[in-house]
Amino acid sequence: MRAFFATFWMGFQYLWRNPVNVAILIAFPIAIIFILGNALASYITVDVELDPVPVAAYADPGGSFAAFLQSEEIARFLDVTFTGEAEAEALVRDEAVCAAFLERDGELSVLRIPGGGIETGLALSMADSYRQIGAAAMLAALDSSRFADTEALLALDVRTQDMPLGKRVPRAVDYYAVTMLVMILLYTGLNGLELFGKSFLGETGGRVRLAPISAPALAGGLLAASTVTSFLQGMVTFVFTGAVYGVYWGQRLPLVLLTLLGVVVFSQSLCIFLVMLTRHNGLVTGASQAIFWTLTFVSKGYAKITFGPADKIFAYTPNSLAHTVVFGAVYGGNESKMMFDLALLFGMSAALFIPAFLLGRRRLK
Repeated sequence: MRAFFATFWMGFQYLWRNPVNVAILIAFPIAIIFILGNALASYITVDVELDPVPVAAYADPGGSFAAFLQSEEIARFLDVTFTGEAEAEALVRDEAVCAAFLERDGELSVLRIPGGGIETGLALSMADSYRQIGAAAMLAALDSSRFADTEALLALDVRTQDMPLGKRVPRAVDYYAVTMLVMILLYTGLNGLELFGKSFLGETGGRVRLAPISAPALAGGLLAASTVTSFLQGMVTFVFTGAVYGVYWGQRLPLVLLTLLGVVVFSQSLCIFLVMLTRHNGLVTGASQAIFWTLTFVSKGYAKITFGPADKIFAYTPNSLAHTVVFGAVYGGNESKMMFDLALLFGMSAALFIPAFLLGRRRLK
């Protein structure tokens, strides 16, 4: 254990003594959040002057989604025509409506005019908000005075039970804070790349191989150092968003923090695996940054873009898994879904780190 703790302390000190690393992973995220946070921090009351957007819908007449579309609040934004599935698709194809909502077996999909403009974007945003927080929370956000009663909210959306804890609904800044924090924690994988790349490869790696320290103690100490450092760096942003912009992280903080730790462990494992596999620090630095950008993009971290059938696959990206668990913990999500996604996130990390450790151990021989 002495070798483990010695390696941990050496790696921990090394990472915090790197001013560029500290600035990029702490100061830069706070600067970005500070710049955009003021624009997102409060609720926005929209005075609608445009005509409602024409959309078609195929949905269960007695379901929560149909009730959602027929509510007075949504009528301000959408002019909904309920029709059959084939007819809804035909209306979109003929550009008689800008989008069609199709509810099949409890799953909601949206057909839209290719290259649709602001009207199509509005329809997509409504559908996405319904998927994320449910009809009850969405309508409460639009007109909280009419839905102040808990029973009325739950009655409106009995099927999904999406009543937020404490009658809260996520604001734009809450969505932004979660997305930004998950993305930041992904990029902290560069800490693991830095420590493992230098400790196993090149001249430094050669000296390490001569030291009387076992591979498990070396790998464990370095992994612990990079993980703890990365988690603490992310917590600066976590505390900042809560203290400055009032981001609500819920009453289940241990579960939220465990999820964020899962993102950190995944990012470390991915970068460590890549550097052990390729034995090239520079190549992996560029590749990992491209991977993190792609993961954030396909999980709709930069823009609400639909990818058709691929959305079901992208729902299992680390970002999407973390978003599901964090929002579920804060606003009352499906417990079994949350636990499955969290277990899958840590499972992905193990699937990457175990072969990385074996590659590194072979390297030390």
